[in-house]
Amino acid sequence: MDTVDTMHIRDAMRWAKEISKLPEGSFTIAFFPYSRQKNEASDKLVVKEGCKYRSQLPQEQFSIDSDNFFLFSDAKGDPKMCYKGLIRYMGFPQDGYKLHKIIWYDE
Repeated sequence: MDTVDTMHIRDAMRWAKEISKLPEGSFTIAFFPYSRQKNEASDKLVVKEGCKYRSQLPQEQFSIDSDNFFLFSDAKGDPKMCYKGLIRYMGFPQDGYKLHKIIWYDE
């Protein structure tokens, strides 16, 4: 049986922030997009490569606690965000961007 590498969300967030500080540092993220207009998550997993962590932009205002969002820029440098709870996989350069399943609980 194949084993899936896992990573706790707090470690993945820390790695994404640290790697993004490097000039050529980036990560891959896979998540389910959420439509605030429809008030529902998509059932199609989106994968974004070449991402960098970013801070909140001055024009961004959130109706809920901003800690619920993960803010990043895509490979083109466009600002993106997703609900942290909908992140399913993340990949980092030290292992060739192999996707690690994100776990949300402590074992």
